[in-house]
Amino acid sequence: MNPLLVLAAIAVTAGAVVSVAARDGRIALAGLAGVLLVSPFLADPLPGPLSLMVRVVAALLAVYLAWIAVRSPGSVTRGSLLGWPVEALIAGAAWLIGFGTAGLGAAPLGPAEAQAAGFVLVTLSVGPIVHGRDVYRLGAGAVLLLSGVLLIRAALAGTPSELEELVSAAMFIGLGGVVAFLVAEAEVAGASGGEVLGEIPDASTVQATRIGPGGR
Repeated sequence: MNPLLVLAAIAVTAGAVVSVAARDGRIALAGLAGVLLVSPFLADPLPGPLSLMVRVVAALLAVYLAWIAVRSPGSVTRGSLLGWPVEALIAGAAWLIGFGTAGLGAAPLGPAEAQAAGFVLVTLSVGPIVHGRDVYRLGAGAVLLLSGVLLIRAALAGTPSELEELVSAAMFIGLGGVVAFLVAEAEVAGASGGEVLGEIPDASTVQATRIGPGGR
């Protein structure tokens, strides 16, 4: 057991719990950012410097795209209906199961800590994807699911190649862009109550947005 990998897996787990449990859009995004930034380091041996740089830059860009949509203090998500203590217990159970079943019956080529964190992300993504009613929560669930699958792949098959890291980076950037676009459109449409993310825009703001600066 590598203590650094254990700490990284715990950090990913904590970020995922914050991402699915927090109602404030900015706090939830901070948890998701932690997941994306730390996940590439859950490999043994570590990917090359170029691969790590690509993943980190992609994570920052994906988070920034989503931040454009949720940076308003009024941006809220539905959050977890179970509450963060229950989500933390679920994450802990998934972590132990993933760690204890390293390799899934075969000799793993990667670290067990990566599989543990991957199980956590996949498990916690179920709630936002199945029961999520706001755009950001659905997008965050998709990002967690993708991150979890990639971590399980790294645990079973070993450190990803540079090409795999490049493809993964492109997928994360694409998801971040899609989430930002859909959240922005939902806010302009005036959805509220934590169902789509964002408070009810002022009627004059919505009308001005639709008409445009030229008044036509």
